[in-house]
Amino acid sequence: MRIRSAAVVVLDEQVLVIKRRKDGRSYCVLPGGGVEEGENLREACFRELRKETGLEGDVGDLLDVPVDGDVPAAYFAVRVTSTEVSLGGPELRRASAGNEYDPSWIAATSLDEERLVPDEARQAVHLVLSAQKPPRSVS
Repeated sequence: MRIRSAAVVVLDEQVLVIKRRKDGRSYCVLPGGGVEEGENLREACFRELRKETGLEGDVGDLLDVPVDGDVPAAYFAVRVTSTEVSLGGPELRRASAGNEYDPSWIAATSLDEERLVPDEARQAVHLVLSAQKPPRSVS
């Protein structure tokens, strides 16, 4: 079983996702993919982010998210400086009318409406969002 490494990119309350339309279903996933032989989790996250979105970023902390036994994934907080996205890699070649890949920025408040899957991905995004908010002062 190959572990997946995924990038959690949040910029100005926008989350970077890959919108998917496949077999009549619409949903979103975080940019990421399988770790290749000889590659560590951070390297895989960087490579997959660049391949699927055209963006490069600083791969930061591994996020404390439960591991799904069926599809294990490592989620990393990633900082990018550009917002211009473009699909590349094998996804570009596999794309068709019935199998769409669309790298997009979505509002952090619309994760449920956009159907971000799996649940662990939503948890990872919420961890990054909560880390970006200043702590509330206690009076």
